[in-house]
Parts: sequence; C-alpha cells; structure tokens
Amino acid sequence: IPLTFRKRLSAYTVSYRVGGSIIEAIVDTGSPFLFVPKPSESTCSPSYEWGCLRDEGSPVPGLTPTVERFDGNEGYVDWSNSTFSFDRTLNDQATTINDVYPLTSSSADQSALFPVYVTFGILSESLLDGTGGIFLGLVKYTERRIRPSFLSQSNVEAFSIDLRNIEGRVKSLSLYGGGQLPRQDVPGIPLVRDLNQRFGDPTIHYCAVADKICVNDNVLASSTRKEKLYVIFDTGCSGLQLSPALFDERYATARANKEKSLFGTVDITFQTA
Repeated sequence: IPLTFRKRLSAYTVSYRVGGSIIEAIVDTGSPFLFVPKPSESTCSPSYEWGCLRDEGSPVPGLTPTVERFDGNEGYVDWSNSTFSFDRTLNDQATTINDVYPLTSSSADQSALFPVYVTFGILSESLLDGTGGIFLGLVKYTERRIRPSFLSQSNVEAFSIDLRNIEGRVKSLSLYGGGQLPRQDVPGIPLVRDLNQRFGDPTIHYCAVADKICVNDNVLASSTRKEKLYVIFDTGCSGLQLSPALFDERYATARANKEKSLFGTVDITFQTA
C-alpha cells in the first residue's frame, strides 16, 4: 500500500475507503484505532484535506460514544460499523508498487485479511482542531475494556513500513496474513509488554527496552536491572519525545558542557534477537 509524505506534518499518510468515502490518514504505530472525521460543513468542504465521510455507517450495539483527548484537544468519538478497504488506485504511484508488493493487490487478498464490516471511530470537530490530522492506528492488541482496535478485527499477523530511498521503489505499508509473514532470519529488536503489565497502559504499544541513549556522544540514560529505558516506536510522532526528567537532565548537561546544539546527534542502542 503506497504511502504519501506530507511535508507540512512530517508524516506519511495512506488512503482507504470507509463506506465508499475516501479518507486519508497518518500511518500511526502508536495508536490502535481506525478514525474518520465527522461529516460537517468544514470537513466536507473542497479545501478539507482528509476526506469527507458521506455515510456514517451503523451504530455498534453496546459501544456508546467515548470522550477522547488528542494533542490537548478533547471531544466525543462515536463508534460505528461500515465497509472498509485499502484502494491502491487512489495513489498515482500504484503502478510502480504493483510488482513489489502484490499481497494486497486484489479484493480477494483484502477479504482474507479484513471482514466486510469494520468498527471505527468518528471524531467530533473539537478533536480535529490540532495541527495533526486523522490517524490510522496500527497497534493491534489492547485491553478488552477499551474500544476494538483496527487490526484486532483483521487477520493481519504482521506489517512492515518501508521508508528506504531506493530508486524505482515506493515507500509503502505492507500487511501480512498468517501464511505471508516476512523474513524471520534477520535480527530484530524484541518487544515487551511492560508498559501494560507493570504500569497499566491499556494499549499494548510496540515498545522495546533500550540499552542506552546517547546525545552528542554523551550517555543520557541507560538500562539497569532495576530501571529500564523504554522506547515506543510511533510513526504518528514526527520526532523524538523524552520524559520531562530526561529532557531536564539533557538540558543541564548541554549547558554545563557549553554544547552548541541540544540534540545534534541521537543514538539509541538495542539488543537484537
């Protein structure tokens, strides 16, 4: 599935259809839900860039509206059911990617991965006031007490996001069913569920324990037996975010060393398996 780079947001987006409406969303490995904008005069105007939902689908029994908070904004989310599909013909690069990523090239392939109807959230306008946009969440596993994630409703067992700059190759999102898993013979970073099991995070983020993080060749933090350095892989975030304590420590170190840049180079080290 080809990705489009949005320079204004420093983010990659993908296009899909919900109930026949074309929606564009930021590919987000840091959240679990499929979202669309609530139809209104502003979201259905020609200048609105994320698409207009023409049909809100059918309400899901037992899933009442929830109050969510994104980027400092708070508002209601209605939960509904409708048809869903990725449509690569929405992107003018589709012909380039056809031979490289054939797994989702036909409706038959998609029907093996996704049900006919998918549960999604409809964002109220108060949640659309930030600098970001609509998000397609790719975190599959969550606690049952929250709303269904997008991928938990599918047969997708793995995905890959290819952002390499290779001539003739399109930056892309690939989805794999159980019999289509990517190569297993290459080193990988083990993921952990500590944020859920130890700290009660209801979303099972793609999280790993880092050995250490160095900024401008100075060690900022490292993992020990008692204290772990956790890193979340989140494509919905355009840069590196630190806890306030680590940021303050980094700021103090940079001032003490009279460094010219606060974050010139950042190196994060992991163990592979």
